[in-house]
This record gives sequence, structure tokens and C-alpha cells, in this order.
Amino acid sequence: MARTLSLTEVKTRLPELIAGVQDCEEEVVVTKNGRPAAILINVQEYARLKETLDVLSDPALMKQISGSRAFYRSGKKGFTFEDVFGEPVTPAKKRRSA
Repeated sequence: MARTLSLTEVKTRLPELIAGVQDCEEEVVVTKNGRPAAILINVQEYARLKETLDVLSDPALMKQISGSRAFYRSGKKGFTFEDVFGEPVTPAKKRRSA
């Protein structure tokens, strides 16, 4: 969940806030004159968001995803990860909770 802080408070606590954002998945909404103006987020989270936006803004890729969803919704079976890559799926690391 995001914390909301004024620009003045962010200026005085910036090193602490950056450490908090860097070490966990915390987000800080920065307000200016009482209105949201910016967000401090972890650089890995920013990269994930950028990648998601890149996928969502690619019409060809979205068409392929839509076709894949329809394929599996119809009950058809596709290849497994191991079939395609020759190795089993390894679980992703769990994200730390705040």
C-alpha cells in the first residue's frame, strides 16, 4: 500500500524514503499543494510496469495473447514449458511483503 507524503516531508526524508522503497515494495505518493504529483517506487517494480505497458501497447502481441486464451478456453491442450524449453519450470522467488 502506498504512503502519501507532502513534497516538503519528502525533501527532508528523501534518503530514508529511498531506502524504504529500495528495500521493499513500498510506494510513496508525493503531493504538491495537496495533490498527487509523483510516485517513488522500487526500480525493479518500475521495470516490471514498463514491460507490462510494452506488452499491452503491442497490438500483435495482444492479438497472440487473445488467441492463446481462446485456444485454452476451448479445452485444447498446448505444449508444456518443459516440452518447449527442455527443462522443468522453476518457481519464481516470492516477493517480500512489507
